[in-house]
Amino acid sequence: MKFVRSSLLVKLVLLILVVYATVTLVSLRSQVTQKTAEAAELTSSITAQEQENERLQDAIDNLETDEGVEAVAREKLGMVSDNEIVFRDVRN
Repeated sequence: MKFVRSSLLVKLVLLILVVYATVTLVSLRSQVTQKTAEAAELTSSITAQEQENERLQDAIDNLETDEGVEAVAREKLGMVSDNEIVFRDVRN
């Protein structure tokens, strides 16, 4: 009788351990899936930011040339070259 009780107790403990391990594994799998999705999102965000950094660096490098300075003077400051005629629309 004592052997049957201890065998039943061992089986019950093993069942509890298996259920606990299964629940833990399912929970961890869910967390891994979530973190994988976050990593993919961050990777795409990093790629987009790197492209923006390259674009800004190209703009900075372009400002060091005469053409870049002239483009900024025309676009931002509204300057014109000598002997250049500018027509402005006054209807608006």
